Amino acid sequence: MRYDDIIVGGGSAGAVLAARLSEDPARRVLLLEAGPDYATLESTPDDLRDGWRMSLREHDWKLTADAVPGRAIPYPRGRVIGGSSAVNATIALRGVPADYDEWAALGNDAWSWARVLPHFRRLEDDPEGADDLHGRGGPIAIRRWRRDELTPTQRAFFDVCRRLGFPEVADHNDPQASGVGPFPQNRRGRLRLSTAIAYLLPARQRLNLTIRPQCLVSRVLFDDRRAVAIELESGGRRERVLGRRITLAAGAIGSPAILMRSGVGPKAALLDLGIDPVVDLPGVGVGLMDHPVTRLLLVPRPGSCDPQTPLAQVVVRYTAPGSAETNDMQLVMFSHVDVAGIGGRQAVATVGTPLAIGLPVALERPLARGRLSLASSEPRVPPRIELNFAADAEDLRRLVEGVRLAWQVAHEPEIALHTDHVALLTEETMSSDEALATYVRATVTTQFHPCGTARMGPADDPLAVIDQHCRLRAVPNLRVVDASVMPTIPRANINLTSIMIAEHASDWMRDDE
Repeated sequence: MRYDDIIVGGGSAGAVLAARLSEDPARRVLLLEAGPDYATLESTPDDLRDGWRMSLREHDWKLTADAVPGRAIPYPRGRVIGGSSAVNATIALRGVPADYDEWAALGNDAWSWARVLPHFRRLEDDPEGADDLHGRGGPIAIRRWRRDELTPTQRAFFDVCRRLGFPEVADHNDPQASGVGPFPQNRRGRLRLSTAIAYLLPARQRLNLTIRPQCLVSRVLFDDRRAVAIELESGGRRERVLGRRITLAAGAIGSPAILMRSGVGPKAALLDLGIDPVVDLPGVGVGLMDHPVTRLLLVPRPGSCDPQTPLAQVVVRYTAPGSAETNDMQLVMFSHVDVAGIGGRQAVATVGTPLAIGLPVALERPLARGRLSLASSEPRVPPRIELNFAADAEDLRRLVEGVRLAWQVAHEPEIALHTDHVALLTEETMSSDEALATYVRATVTTQFHPCGTARMGPADDPLAVIDQHCRLRAVPNLRVVDASVMPTIPRANINLTSIMIAEHASDWMRDDE
């Protein structure tokens, strides 16, 4: 069979595209996913249903990345229908309007705040939000914690931040919001509303939609610079699937890797790997962005750290001292951190407890950029991921100041009721910029938000990979629709923006025959 649309990757964007495009019964849609598929809510494993915590092991690609040169960290990405939306912390934050207006100013006028707001509204069912900002009846239910639902430690965190002067925020997705308040989350009760559940479950009975799990895509095949098929491995066999139009939605790691294996990317790097170049696009894989995060680990008092409680309920969005970027930081409390899961027995011995309370502080507007490159032309060989965290002096300064704020919060009396002491840091360390910078470099990790590795941009942008309608340069029937296309990183967790991108692109794709 020759499909009208082949979508590679069934994650935050791909599942949305498959659901929206298959609304047309005359369109034959194939969704390919490397991981497993769970066709019913009842068959979905507990780790994918549980919206109170992340799932970082059971459905994962097992990737690693260099956070800083020479220090590798796990780099979790969801390998399952629903992708990372099926394993994340269900944080449903939008970026601020300036983030999307910046995309427009870079030559992508279709992505201004005014143009993307209708798509944010279409995806959500938010009964508490203001009518002019939020949608009703969309696939993704948005919920916020009430004060009486907060755990004692989360309530203490909120009270401390209010006393320290942060304004109270009822809706963090209000364009003017800054301060402390409950996370908006894509959940119904404890159920995580991934794109697999919210978008694909209602679409599964459509005869024109085919979902194929356990298909590892090797490359796109071309005929005279036109994408005509996908080469994949499934059940130990290699096969080709024909498509009139092909869309990569495999995420900011998967999509550029597929492009490069297909001969689309930096010509010299492809030749070094024995890959015949089809299109020389030097921007593929460069400009990798993510939110760097470091954290304090607090040794809990007995009974203060229950792993059965929600992981995170409250967030502070604030502007770093001396920063020109509004809301460029996040401070969160994690109710429980699996210390052994982070670093094994050695970490437990160093921290002094197997289960800690966390105070992660994240930089939402990093200046440093990383890179993704191929280590091999073989699809089973993971790519090289260089995050380059804290390489920029201003990034490092803001993270250091964030650690100081977290230290202050940790020593307020409301928090001290629940904790014994802060692990790994001392008053002496806190008094030294150099010592704190060393701490940040040694502990900085990912907020799990890679993007920007196949960015959109105008024709005169030498590193743009796609145009603003997500069409690949020089290959008109090949698109990229996922976090790869973001030209700058939003100052928020990126899952909701990834879903919005697919909603927006699906409109063009329905009309573009």
